[in-house]
Amino acid sequence: MKKLRGLVTIILVAFMAIGMFGIASTAAAEEMTFIKVAVISPLSGPAGPWGQTGAPLYDAWLSLFNKEGFRVNGKLYGFKHTNYDSLNSPEGAAAATKRAIFEDKIKFIVGHWDSTFTTVQAISNPEKVLMFTRNGNEAVPGGGGYDAEKMPYVIFATPANEMYINDVRAIVKAYPKYKRIGLADATLGKGIGSFQIDQQLEKEGIRIHREWYPAGTKDYSPYITRFNEKGCDIIFLASDPLATMLILKQRWDMGLKHIKVGATGGMLSPMMYISVSGKDAAQGLMAEDGDITLIKKTKINPKYIKLYKDAMALVSKNIGKPYHYTDWTAYGPTHLQLLAQAMAK
Repeated sequence: MKKLRGLVTIILVAFMAIGMFGIASTAAAEEMTFIKVAVISPLSGPAGPWGQTGAPLYDAWLSLFNKEGFRVNGKLYGFKHTNYDSLNSPEGAAAATKRAIFEDKIKFIVGHWDSTFTTVQAISNPEKVLMFTRNGNEAVPGGGGYDAEKMPYVIFATPANEMYINDVRAIVKAYPKYKRIGLADATLGKGIGSFQIDQQLEKEGIRIHREWYPAGTKDYSPYITRFNEKGCDIIFLASDPLATMLILKQRWDMGLKHIKVGATGGMLSPMMYISVSGKDAAQGLMAEDGDITLIKKTKINPKYIKLYKDAMALVSKNIGKPYHYTDWTAYGPTHLQLLAQAMAK
């Protein structure tokens, strides 16, 4: 009986030790090594609302992604990002890229989507820094600035031109009785990529008319007038959010209320458009919806769907109000997932 009591005492002491110090055989929590990445995008200026709206999501998404991380040769890794303001200008992008590479010693650029591809790659590529970006006017072969042999560290992780074409196809499907679609963009976006888009749309029998305006334009009435004269009952933009807001308002003020307006890229907060365009003029605005839970033609890994839902919920909690911007799915997080998968292989 004394031996039994002694055994019970030993067991109790053992359980107390486990409660105080944890299981002795359990290894210490594995330390995660963080890889620094740069997000170079507009955070101010006319294109700033897109960059500002997506920034909180990167914080939320990365905090969730890093809970699991990824492994390379058995070692656990995660990502740590820093935002740099490109100003959507060559000068701003050059300063941001130099700071990221030479001062902060970052080897990976992700989430790039603005018109500064040429400037960024001219600095990043010689330094062997991987740049994950979108295709576009200046970032396509056959006349654009992209050269596969000279730019081996450029990765096209977002098919922006194809997304734009699919946007127009979706509009035609939604409005089969349309007369003509007016395509509007700032001259910054003019180039071989836009010509390729126009050729593809015309090849498919989609009726279009293209207008170019200087970046920073405030009075769009001459362009709206020409769209109307060409029989366009839809105007679709590929420029900054302010241009969309002003065209919404000005076409309404001109009495051309029958002209619908859409824009590539995600929908920002509806109140942003209403505050500039007015409530009535902003009605019916079309934009991309990157909600991956709504995709029907492509099967998506349930793991990514859960991560998307959790990130949207977390950023809503962090900012204290519902978060609806979904266009981020095609850029920063997608680029990081591709980078992690490539590293793991």
